[in-house]
Amino acid sequence: MSIATPESTPTEEASPDVPEPVASEPDSPAAPPKSRYSMGSSANMVRSLIVILGLVAVLIAIVPRISSVDQPAVDAASVVGYAVTSSKGVAFEAPVGLPTGWKATSARYEPSTDGIVTWQGGWTTPSTDGYVSIRQAVKVSGKWITAATDDGVVQGAVQAGGRTWEKRYSAQHNQTSLVDEHPDGLTTVITATAPMGDILTFTNDLKPAAAR
Repeated sequence: MSIATPESTPTEEASPDVPEPVASEPDSPAAPPKSRYSMGSSANMVRSLIVILGLVAVLIAIVPRISSVDQPAVDAASVVGYAVTSSKGVAFEAPVGLPTGWKATSARYEPSTDGIVTWQGGWTTPSTDGYVSIRQAVKVSGKWITAATDDGVVQGAVQAGGRTWEKRYSAQHNQTSLVDEHPDGLTTVITATAPMGDILTFTNDLKPAAAR
C-alpha cells in the first residue's frame, strides 16, 4: 500500500546581498588660485602702503582744520579801574572809543620788573595781526623801562595825545615803543608790533580810568 507524501513546494532561492547604488556627489569646485597680493611680496606691500597713504592725504585735505585760535576779549576797563582803586587814586589810563575791530586780550595789575606794581593791558588791531600794549607804574626804575621796551633804542620823539613821547625801537622783537615820564611820577610805555598809524590811534584815545 503506498502512502502519498505531500508534494514539496519549491522554495525561492535567496538572492545574494547586492549593495544599493549610492548617488555620487558632484565633484567639489576647485579652489581658486591664491591672489598674488595674498602672497605678501614686497612689491604688493609697497602698493598697499601707497594706497593707504593716498587715502590719508585725501582725508587730511577734506577735514577742516583750525588755522588760528580766536582769543576771547577781556574786561580791561574793570582791571584798570581796580588798579586806580588799589593804588589810592593813581591816574592810570586806558583807551576809550577805539574803532571797531580793536579787542582787549590781556589785562592785569600786579608786580612786574623790580617788584614795581604795574597796570598793563594789550589790544589786537583790526587792520593787521599787530598788537598794542600799555604799561603804567609809579616811580619806575631804569630796568623797568628797559624791560618794558624790550631793550628799545631811542630814535627820537613823537607827538600824540597832547604829549611828547620818546620813541624807541627794538630790532630783536621788531617793535616800537613810546615812553612818557610824567612829572607826577607816573611812567607810561606804549609797545606795539602794529604800524605807527595804529599806535597813534591807540595813544590818542587814552583817557584816565574811573575807580572801581
